[in-house]
Amino acid sequence: MSSTAADPWRPSALADEVVTAYLRRLGLDPMAERAERPSVAQLHRLHAAHVERVPYETVWIALGERRELDPVAAAGYLVAGRGGYCYQLNGAFSALLTTLGYPVTWHRAGVQGQPGDSVGDSGNHLALTTVLDGQGWWLDTGLGDGPLDPVPLVAGAFGPDDRFRLRPSDSVPGGWRFDHEPGGSFAGMDFSTAATGPTSDLRDKHVELSTSPTSGMVRVVTAQRRTPTGVQGIRGLVLSERPVAGSATVRQLSGYAEWRAVLREVFHLPLDDVPEERLRQVWQRIEADHAAWERDRRS
Repeated sequence: MSSTAADPWRPSALADEVVTAYLRRLGLDPMAERAERPSVAQLHRLHAAHVERVPYETVWIALGERRELDPVAAAGYLVAGRGGYCYQLNGAFSALLTTLGYPVTWHRAGVQGQPGDSVGDSGNHLALTTVLDGQGWWLDTGLGDGPLDPVPLVAGAFGPDDRFRLRPSDSVPGGWRFDHEPGGSFAGMDFSTAATGPTSDLRDKHVELSTSPTSGMVRVVTAQRRTPTGVQGIRGLVLSERPVAGSATVRQLSGYAEWRAVLREVFHLPLDDVPEERLRQVWQRIEADHAAWERDRRS
């Protein structure tokens, strides 16, 4: 599948019942949102609600689930009370926005984990843009601790205390670079302005990230979300909370029951559709991985 600037690939619209359930998952009034014409105010409302209420999470990978690179299927996961990583979160969001009348474009992107890591649009991330009244906007509900709100495609600092920055990419000709805030979970992200779709190379990257033993998504079970007051995250059995201003707090979860409660109450991830035995197996793996990490740290 390919796309061109003249005829970019667009996600399919969602069925009415899926849109209704999706908007309810975001804590929004389905009738009011569907009646409203696309606007900057609505775009901000939808984006912020998505980032707050639908977590970036890799529990599904630890459960051994497999997912396709399909935005309609991704919306089904979210409606069922699940989260996902960038391909599902941004994929589903693109389908929701398309259904509500927004012209959404997919872009090949690449997250740079640490400052010394390679940069460029490697395909390990999916970015979105839309255009309203002649103004382009970068949208991203799939970064975990990325921006809460959509970002105008204008170079400069933005976000709380101007802690983020958007600028022309040094590695992607004509593309954009997002420089994360100090203390963020990754260094930055580059994305191309060329339109793309669920191409074979993105599918291959999705399979690699969700199945390879060397993938960070496979190795560490995580959940993360941004709120207006800061960022909350779990890595393994460690819960962290980083406010917009002030110092982060980090603590170890006491056991399986607290892990489940935190996923449900903090990250809006009830996992009621998963057999208890499978979830306990994931927790046992998390405990074993943490114990191995502690041994390595002491040696």
